[in-house]
Amino acid sequence: MTASSTRRGGWPAAAGLDGLAALVATALGGGAAAAALTAGLVLVARRVAVGFDAAVGPGVVLPVTAAGAALVALADAALRSGGPRLASHAARAGLVLAVAAVALPPRTATWLEAAATALAIAIAAAAVAIGPRPGSARPAGGHCRPTRSAPARRRPRPVAARLPGRLRQRFTRYDAHEGGDRLRGRINVEVGAGTRLAHGHVGFCPAFATTPAVAVSTDYDGVEATVTAAEVLPWGVRVEVRLAEPAEEPLEIPVDLLVRSSE
Repeated sequence: MTASSTRRGGWPAAAGLDGLAALVATALGGGAAAAALTAGLVLVARRVAVGFDAAVGPGVVLPVTAAGAALVALADAALRSGGPRLASHAARAGLVLAVAAVALPPRTATWLEAAATALAIAIAAAAVAIGPRPGSARPAGGHCRPTRSAPARRRPRPVAARLPGRLRQRFTRYDAHEGGDRLRGRINVEVGAGTRLAHGHVGFCPAFATTPAVAVSTDYDGVEATVTAAEVLPWGVRVEVRLAEPAEEPLEIPVDLLVRSSE
């Protein structure tokens, strides 16, 4: 078996670069989360100190919401590059606190205030609903591993192995490239213990226009046996299996058939 090879000289360097990228992503994500959470807490504290009846106009609501959304986006980008997931959650918490501090209770004195409040609340709700989505990057601090080749496709199991029971016969009817009707397949003929002769029957549907030519063979080598197409008709064939000696135990002889139209 041949396995895919990886250059020895390239992997350690790649591991070092990946580790550095993970550290940078962790720092960026942590910084964005700290900034968002700190700003949210400060705004909430200020709003509590000033009172909830104080007016906060769109000139404050929209910039605060935009800044918070930008910090959430930065934390998510860091997460996709290997940063911590906790940073994305913390940034979202900071955004929610900031929006709550500047947009609640909602002011609807003018259409501009109503639109700004609705937009801020919608952005905060969307950020929480979507949640952080890590990318395919390796976790922070993790080691770079060589990429494994895709697993080889398994060969399909034989038809008999996929069936829920024992296969007795299976045939395929087709038109040959050179012309003519063809039927190809296999029938398993059962030979009882103490007997030498057994028969199997294969029906042709639809029937051939005339009596076809039938070739039979077997790859069974457990006993000495002769297989023949004992009787051929346009609508079927009787296959005969004759053993050199009586079977000591029940046997199942596989017989392959190729049926060709005589046209």
